[in-house]
Amino acid sequence: MSVFEVLEKFLDEKEKQPYPVHQYAFVSPKDITFSEHVRAACESNMCGRYGKSWTCPPGAGDWRDLAEHYRGYGNALVFTTKHDIEDSFDVEGMAAAAKEHAKVDEAVLKLLEKLDEPYELSGAGSCSVCTECTYPDAPCRFPKKARRSMEACGIDVVALSRHCQINYTNGTNTVTYFSIIYY
Repeated sequence: MSVFEVLEKFLDEKEKQPYPVHQYAFVSPKDITFSEHVRAACESNMCGRYGKSWTCPPGAGDWRDLAEHYRGYGNALVFTTKHDIEDSFDVEGMAAAAKEHAKVDEAVLKLLEKLDEPYELSGAGSCSVCTECTYPDAPCRFPKKARRSMEACGIDVVALSRHCQINYTNGTNTVTYFSIIYY
C-alpha cells in the first residue's frame, strides 16, 4: 500500500477511530504558505519551548530551509481535530485536547511506519514524544517520531485553513488543532 492509500483508508474509517479527524483536505505542499512572521511569533517563546527541543526554534532549523524541504514532497494531507472546552480560558481543557490530537498523529504515524515511502508530520505545538528532549546536547532519540510544530516551520495555519476550506475555528467553547502529513 502507498501512503495515500493508507491515509485514504484511515479517513474512510474516521468515524470508527477512537480519536476522530474532524476535517481534512489533500493539498500540494507548494500551496502551503510559509511565513517569517509566523516563525517570529514562534520564536517569541510564548509556549516556553524555544531552545528546548530539536523540533522548536532554533533546533528545528531555518524556516526557509524547512519550507523548501516540505515543498519537496509531492503531496500533503491537512487534518484537524475539534474539541469542546469550558470556555476560552480553559487552559487545562486545551492541554487535554492537544494530547487527544497528538493521539491522532500517533495513530496515523503508526499506520505509516512500515511503509517504504517517505513521509513526515508537522503537528500542533511542540513535540511531546519524550518527557525531556536531548536538545542541544545529543541527537534526537526518535527522529522518525519527532514532530516539528507547524509554527516552528513558519506555516501560516490561518492561510492554510482558508486554502483547504477547513474551519480554523469551530464555534464557541471549542479548540481546533491542525496537523500535516507530507508524502
